[in-house]
Amino acid sequence: MGRSISSTSSSISLIFVILLSVDLFGTSLRASATTQLVKNACDFCEVKDFCYNVLGENPKANRATSRYNLEDVTIKLAYSNYTNIHRKVLTITANEVDPILKQMYKQCLHDYVLLKSDFDFIVHTLVTNGDMGQAIEGARTHLFACMSLFTQSPTSPNPFAQDNDNLAHFLELIRDISFIPLI
Repeated sequence: MGRSISSTSSSISLIFVILLSVDLFGTSLRASATTQLVKNACDFCEVKDFCYNVLGENPKANRATSRYNLEDVTIKLAYSNYTNIHRKVLTITANEVDPILKQMYKQCLHDYVLLKSDFDFIVHTLVTNGDMGQAIEGARTHLFACMSLFTQSPTSPNPFAQDNDNLAHFLELIRDISFIPLI
């Protein structure tokens, strides 16, 4: 009976070591999968860690061969993130019972509705090779309007804080990619 427990412990230890090895191997593969284009973009960005987290492991980003391709992938990722947040803001607003919070959430929801046209403009700007900095500023204006509601009322719960920060990082990343000296 004692031998069985020892054998089981050895088996569990072996499985644990194998799992750790597989994870370290996976991390190594992900790190080596990041292309020079993505590395150049991320190293230049103000949101370097965010860039590596979002683009470093993204197969489409790592297949990009030009700044245009990388911007396109990043805009699509940001838009997907935006639509998820928009749904969250809509759901929370619809279910809120406190009238003061509901009003704040409605204002934030309004800003997220306006962000849709900002993303359309960002895509148009990419296609026409326009001023991406200007296009991003329009989106940042609406995003920061939502964010400022909660800084003006710091005791109010902000269920969108992390989401807003992530979207702000995406916008910064798009803007930075548009200005970096890539091949």
